[in-house]
Amino acid sequence: MSHFKHNLRTRFVPLLLLVLPAGPTFAEEAPVMVLEGTTAAPYDNGDFTVFDSTRVWDPTTFEVWKKTAAPGERPPLEAQGVIAQARIGPDATFRLEIPVDQPRTLFFAVLNAVGPNGERWGPVKMGNNFILEPGELKLRMIRSNYSVITGGHYNDAVFNSWRMTEEYEAAYENYVQYLESAEDESEQDRRRRVDNLVEAQGKALKLEAQGMAKVALEHPDPFTRRLAIEASWQFGPWLYSALRGIAELTPDDPWVIERLAAMEAAAANANQYRQPAVGESILDFTAETLDGEEVTLADLRADSRYLLVEFWASWCGPCRVEIPHMKQAYARFRDKGFEIVSFTVDEEREDWEEASAEEDLPWFDLGMGYEAEAAKAYNVLGVPNNYLVESSTGKIISKDLRQHKLDEKLEELLE
Repeated sequence: MSHFKHNLRTRFVPLLLLVLPAGPTFAEEAPVMVLEGTTAAPYDNGDFTVFDSTRVWDPTTFEVWKKTAAPGERPPLEAQGVIAQARIGPDATFRLEIPVDQPRTLFFAVLNAVGPNGERWGPVKMGNNFILEPGELKLRMIRSNYSVITGGHYNDAVFNSWRMTEEYEAAYENYVQYLESAEDESEQDRRRRVDNLVEAQGKALKLEAQGMAKVALEHPDPFTRRLAIEASWQFGPWLYSALRGIAELTPDDPWVIERLAAMEAAAANANQYRQPAVGESILDFTAETLDGEEVTLADLRADSRYLLVEFWASWCGPCRVEIPHMKQAYARFRDKGFEIVSFTVDEEREDWEEASAEEDLPWFDLGMGYEAEAAKAYNVLGVPNNYLVESSTGKIISKDLRQHKLDEKLEELLE
């Protein structure tokens, strides 16, 4: 699963909100969203936190803050776009109120959650989008990246219109059943379960994309269509058709005019964003470790037979789910010539440092950002994303190897 929205926002189709046109009138409701609900383990403690990506500090403001910050001081939550936060109670419940100027897309995550053994859980942001709108809404977290919010006009239209259908609920439950392994699971059974998991996950994601596309393409209200585009983190050919449809309904809307122009410009320069293919040579780059040491990919290849170049991020749930298995493969094949180098597309060093410490990465850990040399060289559009390289020749021999697919390839090459 890839995280496309972050990068599309910055490089393809900028999705930051401009001044929103007026939506339906809420004359009898206070201009406040009251959001209360329950979270699920391991995020049943900590701080329920709401982010507005349009309010993240700009680079200039951040640089000014750094000049006066104390050593080791972390930026305030406002710098990350946090607009509301509530402590999760002992019964896993929370309640917060957020002023509503205009309905718009936000997302939430649980910060500072601690597991039963004292381990600190990183926040999961992917999949936790919702619409800010006036009224009293209820949230029920089912998993860290899957919640249902009821009681809101726009949330019902954009999300629940497909999420609460029998077809999607059945597909999601089918996916969940393959997440946990049995105590006596054999390696063969594990690989079979992972294959089933990938297939089930793909079906659920396809239904989600179809659901969001249907809203963006067919809803009678152009503002609701727009919110569906803003709220979706999966995109496909439907996006251009959806923008064209909104343009026909509201031809003078500067929001849709800007996005259509950006998408058409991106399409005209599609070759600029081509990623390396299997059989091609690896692209060298220079990057820094967490300690500030500058290294090149060519140097890291020198002492290995096969090198896995892994792009990831602290906020990427699938990336971090993959790390324990990568550690197993690393321990198993390292002495046979296998090496890993990971590069984070995190934009904040503190996020990179914190995630690296939590995951205790045993390989080369480099960074950072979508605008760094490495990410640009590989045109990283989403994470996780990896390349397996034959170190002696520099040739890419495989891409996007996950779970036992990585094991099987390394068994073929090194055993």
